[in-house]
Amino acid sequence: MTKTSFLWISGILAFLIGSGLWAWNRFGPSGHKSYVQVTEGFPTARTLDSASHACDLVIRRYRQVGREMQFELAANAGGLSPYDVKITQNGQTQTFQAVAHRYGTWLTIPDVQAAGGEARISVTSLGQQGCQTTAAFNFEGSVVNEIVDSKDWIRQGSKDNWLDVRPVRKDGKLFLRDFANYNDNRTKVVMIDGIVVNGLENGIEVQPGYLYSVIARWIDAPYNDWWNAAKNRSVRQQNIWIAGKPAQTASNALTRVDIPDWFSPSRGINVDFDTKFPEFEPIKGKLVMQYRLNNYVPSDNYYKRGISYLSNTEKEYPAEKMHYTATPNYFGDKDEKWFASLSKEQVEALVGVPGFGVYAYDFEFWSQHYPKEVIQRLIWFSRVVKKNHPDMHLMDYWGGGAYTNPHINTVGGADPKKFISEYSAPKSNNPNFDPLPNGDSFREIFNTTPIDVYPKPMFATDNAGNSPNNFVLLSAIHSLRINKLLPYQKNNKFIFYGWNRYMPLYKDPIVPWNYQLTDPKGELIMNQLEMMPASQALSFSLFSLILFDGYYLWHDGAPSAQNPNAYKLSKDMWGWGYEWYPADGKTPENEVGRNTNGGTAAPYWDFPTEYYALGNWMAKQVEDVLTGGQNRDLAFQMNGQWIQPKKEQVLLAIDGKQPFITSIVKGNQIVVLAVDSFQQPSAQRKMKVRLPDGVETEIELYGNWPSLYRGTLKK
Repeated sequence: MTKTSFLWISGILAFLIGSGLWAWNRFGPSGHKSYVQVTEGFPTARTLDSASHACDLVIRRYRQVGREMQFELAANAGGLSPYDVKITQNGQTQTFQAVAHRYGTWLTIPDVQAAGGEARISVTSLGQQGCQTTAAFNFEGSVVNEIVDSKDWIRQGSKDNWLDVRPVRKDGKLFLRDFANYNDNRTKVVMIDGIVVNGLENGIEVQPGYLYSVIARWIDAPYNDWWNAAKNRSVRQQNIWIAGKPAQTASNALTRVDIPDWFSPSRGINVDFDTKFPEFEPIKGKLVMQYRLNNYVPSDNYYKRGISYLSNTEKEYPAEKMHYTATPNYFGDKDEKWFASLSKEQVEALVGVPGFGVYAYDFEFWSQHYPKEVIQRLIWFSRVVKKNHPDMHLMDYWGGGAYTNPHINTVGGADPKKFISEYSAPKSNNPNFDPLPNGDSFREIFNTTPIDVYPKPMFATDNAGNSPNNFVLLSAIHSLRINKLLPYQKNNKFIFYGWNRYMPLYKDPIVPWNYQLTDPKGELIMNQLEMMPASQALSFSLFSLILFDGYYLWHDGAPSAQNPNAYKLSKDMWGWGYEWYPADGKTPENEVGRNTNGGTAAPYWDFPTEYYALGNWMAKQVEDVLTGGQNRDLAFQMNGQWIQPKKEQVLLAIDGKQPFITSIVKGNQIVVLAVDSFQQPSAQRKMKVRLPDGVETEIELYGNWPSLYRGTLKK
């Protein structure tokens, strides 16, 4: 071998080895690695006395949140919680007894009554005799009143050392601020309502009257590698509603249909729209399918609050007042091959469907694109269903309608420009709707067309912090608009089919959800899925009811009990695991739920459902225009230029990441509905729109929240 050849081979080997090491470090498994919180930015407590060498208890760092003090404890022993705590300043002592503390949090002392300047804290363990410490810290008197009064905001979700978002009022303005500011040298991305934000640790100005979903994610790789389940990933979510009314703009040609003053999400874990909302009849001609969420609230409360159909579990009502989603267990969880082998007579003999008002196929063990043999048998099956129940709203959720959602977006999804021609030549994109050789077709079977609006992954992100989830609404609007153009579906009902949470697609880490129990007293943490933003839930509800025929909001649990302590813990229970931290450090987990009867407590704060219900109520306020009105997109001004709407306007909004402004016109009455799915969650956009009578007026778009207006045209 020549020297030159040796150098070439050595260089190639070095390159391959280096590339392999780079790829391994970038994409290889790292879940086993530990990352320690970087705390250098927090002030350090000065130890005055740590007499017990048996536990070496010491206070390291601290932070102040209004009048609340949080202290980082360290010790060489476990089982020290709870603690007796004394805070002394200028001869005055405040005592806090049996303060609970757990791993992953700092010792939290609420409502410290101190003046600005140095104070002392003494911490004594009740779990180990003689284990105590005393330290000095500085109390900032200038920030004691910056946190908004607790009666004026609600927060639920995670609660630990990783994320601590609270509303702050300063100089007459309202901010959201993350006091935890947790960093551990991994890539950290923070989102509000699904859009990346920067500087939350310093405060981001927001408006009152809205609910903000804050999600923080950490990964030891670039954020857009979140798909890689082998990497070390963590997630936290806090959902914060702030009372009050946003700043009002002067009235003009349009009157805003605001979120009403009486509305707020529930303070407890259970929803309360089923008792708090005023009664109203369902909107004429619309379909609203929901589930009863509280077992102590009668079904009648739901029917009297704009809901057309409840799930089939409400046995006291006739079937035509209920909806049902048929899962594979209807056929005994048997596969397509079995179904395709049945004769027509055998298929027809399987039909035992009651006369539900709404019936959806969800045969998720089958391929979504059915073989022709399966299509034929579903047609046989469905014909009998339709014959028996001619007024039933029948749909195929699993296989989809004639035109299924292509999930259009500009961050790795389908290119919006490729679909513009469909408005001139609409056609099905679902092979399930291709006619069979004998002429049979789904086109004659289904009279209701659903479009999936399940939340999408919040990665990859672009330079504006948008992810695929920001495009779900507009992609769904496009999909139903094409469905409505298909002649054989002209008499169909067109609906959104949604869920309130993000279904993990990449073995995503689970959100640790915090529950403060009182019987027994302690902290329960149960792992949950990420909740969708409230702004998105309200948009789905409003657009489904104003542009289309309503929504089907699926739910994955039974109605919940009123008792907030009614949880039963078991290692083999359904879900994603839990942790139990008794306040006294001793109560075993089998005591949780000890006084439970009449069902279990709600597993999470279902605020998205409350915002779906709010959208239903808001749409009811413009029912007179919706009934018999015609849809018309509006011209709007952007960057000084007027943009005239085209029939493919929703695709242009996706492609240009523009606001989408549409309307319903009936005679001289108009309803305007608009949204900006892409701007920052705290951005305030005022923009001119041109009404059909030529009048130019102004509307306002805040964050990603929908804006609803009504008015009277001049002609």
